[in-house]
Amino acid sequence: MRIRVLGSAAGGGLPQWNCGGPNSVRARAGDPDVPARTQPSLAISADGERWSLVNASPDVRQQLADFPGLHPRPGTRDLPLDSVVLTNADLDHVVGLLVLREALPYRVVSTAFVRDGLLDHNACFRLIEPAWGTVALDEPFSLDRKGELEAKLFPVPGKVPGWLGGLATNHPGATTGLRVTDLRSGRRLVYAPGLRELDAGTRAELAAADLRFVDGTFWTADELLAMRPGAPDARAMGHVPISGPDGSLAALSGLPGRSFYVHVNNTNPILDRASPEAARVREAGVEIAEDGAELEL
Repeated sequence: MRIRVLGSAAGGGLPQWNCGGPNSVRARAGDPDVPARTQPSLAISADGERWSLVNASPDVRQQLADFPGLHPRPGTRDLPLDSVVLTNADLDHVVGLLVLREALPYRVVSTAFVRDGLLDHNACFRLIEPAWGTVALDEPFSLDRKGELEAKLFPVPGKVPGWLGGLATNHPGATTGLRVTDLRSGRRLVYAPGLRELDAGTRAELAAADLRFVDGTFWTADELLAMRPGAPDARAMGHVPISGPDGSLAALSGLPGRSFYVHVNNTNPILDRASPEAARVREAGVEIAEDGAELEL
């Protein structure tokens, strides 16, 4: 299995267009310790020839342009894209579908909650409806056309996106993780960019994976307060903080295989490669994903 990190930042990317925080200022200035990042997405392939996307960020046009593996063949519009899987309906995970609207050689896969929320309340997404199918939680489906990568969406503690908050306060299909198993080798990847808590089921999925990408939005629960007085804490926004006794770093430290933080908010000090917080993450055996990183599993 081959993996490319298309985008590693949280919604808004880095620098975020309306943010004057330290990380955004340094990224705009070209500081090599705080490189710019696009919004979160992953590309996965069984053979390096055809690929599938996990989430479609608003930056998908740039991400595809930067990745030769997802360029169309010269003289054609034949894009080597099999599936686009959505883990929730957050705008930083779905707006890119509208960029991909001009042709539908691929399929979109999500839970029924995510699909219905987008199609019923946002007419523009109906352009993609012919390619959009749903799967039940924990239902296996093939990610690629050859059937070599088996995927499933599993429930994780999260929250309903704010723009759907008037319809439901919680729903088991609102926030999911994605497990991808290479049926040839048995090796397993888990992608969970949004987690409010690490419950027993989520911990079991992470522990059983050979490679995992985990929500790294915030370092502390209250770091947004420095930029936005009165801002909600991390868990109220659906994200477990990295640090602290109940944080994700303590849970990830010591797991077998490789762990990466993704969906990192522009306020998070781990975005500075030279920061003590980034050093603590590395010392715990966890890595910080960066745009363009390529891995094999």
